[in-house]
Amino acid sequence: MSDSEPRTGPPGRTEDVFARQGPRLFRIAYGMLGSATQAEDVVRDVQLRWQATDRAVVADPQVYLTTAATRLSILAAHSARMRRASYTGPWLPEPLDTGNEGATSAEGTEPVEFDVLLMLERLDVAERAAFVLRETLASPYSEMAAVLGVDEARARLLVHRARRHLATERQGGEDTAGQTRGGDGAEDYEAA
Repeated sequence: MSDSEPRTGPPGRTEDVFARQGPRLFRIAYGMLGSATQAEDVVRDVQLRWQATDRAVVADPQVYLTTAATRLSILAAHSARMRRASYTGPWLPEPLDTGNEGATSAEGTEPVEFDVLLMLERLDVAERAAFVLRETLASPYSEMAAVLGVDEARARLLVHRARRHLATERQGGEDTAGQTRGGDGAEDYEAA
């Protein structure tokens, strides 16, 4: 079954819609936070908000849930950065346990590589959110713009900047913009 909820028709039972979107929401939160525990907390918060929401006013459940998970993850990332600023010692992301025992809401989630999580931590949270939505979930720029509360051009720019920063990190500080995908970065400006 696809992560996508039909864009038309009745939204279905609250539990069914959320169950279909849960793994997608976890991928967003985990990509943003680098911690399975924090990601599960965000997903639980989104679920509580979803249960309290009048679905008659929700035009697109997937966009609503994606927006909630992204924005709650941004808030959690800001809070986590503030806590780490006063922490003495290195912060390391929490890689997903991909073993079969103790399955969590991460089930069916492709693990993000440890070094990628470390590099993502260095991005501005808006760039990180745009990168996670585009690269992890292949979200269209129009949806990303709605989720992030920016226009489509700004969403493309955020992804472009994130790719450029990550490429620079991978190359040890050299400016290698556009080389993350083997191109000149023009794919950031493709038609959505």
